[in-house]
Amino acid sequence: MKNFSIFNKYFFIAFGLIFICGCEAIQDVILTEPPGETDTAPLRVTMVYPSDCVDTATYCGAFHIGLKTAEAKLGIVLTEINGDENDPIATEMFLREAAQNSELVLTAGYQMGTALARVASEFPDVQFAIFDVVLNMPNVASVNYKSNEGSFLVGAIAGLKSESGKIGYIGGADVPLLQEFEAGYIAGIRAVNPDAEVTVDYISTDAIGFTQPEKAKALALAQYANGIDVIYAAAGGAGQGVLEAAQEQQKFIIWVDDNGNHLAPGIVLTSMTKEISASVQRIIRETVEGNFMAGIRLFGVADGDVTYAVDEHNQPLLSDDLIMTVESLKAQIIAGEIVVPDTVSLPRE
Repeated sequence: MKNFSIFNKYFFIAFGLIFICGCEAIQDVILTEPPGETDTAPLRVTMVYPSDCVDTATYCGAFHIGLKTAEAKLGIVLTEINGDENDPIATEMFLREAAQNSELVLTAGYQMGTALARVASEFPDVQFAIFDVVLNMPNVASVNYKSNEGSFLVGAIAGLKSESGKIGYIGGADVPLLQEFEAGYIAGIRAVNPDAEVTVDYISTDAIGFTQPEKAKALALAQYANGIDVIYAAAGGAGQGVLEAAQEQQKFIIWVDDNGNHLAPGIVLTSMTKEISASVQRIIRETVEGNFMAGIRLFGVADGDVTYAVDEHNQPLLSDDLIMTVESLKAQIIAGEIVVPDTVSLPRE
């Protein structure tokens, strides 16, 4: 009704001018619209992090980079909120507040799934996106990565590089999401080094483990002391503790989520990377363009969204033969000749 009234008003003004200034002036009048009436308001986007993690975990840092890039390129109005993963009531409050003030709300991490499911059902006209959680709702884009496939590739690198035949894994929380990393990693090790001895440790049974670098460091030091020479750390901010242990013992660590090769050249053997920043930008761009896609979306090695990192910081550590072997395994995954497991047998031996 508002647009109809505006049209009528300007039509009659233009029509009246026929008699005042002649027909030649009509075109200029009717093509000039009132300022701001047809301008599209910028998309309001809110990111609710699972915790105050942007400066302490590469996982959250990757989301921050993607959001800031989208803000610069797409002109969105961006709000970032630090959640409290240990307080479900506060988490829901943050998400609900975001839904009341945004057209698109993003969050990430398995610990945010239950809360988002509740809030998304309350706000059917708001669009949501959650990463690393499988959530099938009509207004939620559920973005997931085949982390088991990337973990398989870095597991193969660990198996080929290890001199002791003893290889470690340290996860932040003993939950299904992190068990996917574990399953893929061990499968990759076994593919190239079936006799390797693999030790698995988790910092905690819940999300608090991601914020405990001291415990992660203690676990890593114990693994290195037992002869392990490569540790894959899928531990969020707590991975800093594993990195410190690796530097002290001058043994290898494999980083996760983002390219951390530069953190300690010669110590970081490689990184299992997920293109989180690009995925965030993709979701926001689709929403800005009116093409928001709800549903479960899964990206893996074949999509180029999951891989391992080789650059000037770690290339001297990886021989051409090693890279050729890993690339061959990668090609087999893409071709479907290798199906990487995503679950572990519990209890562990």
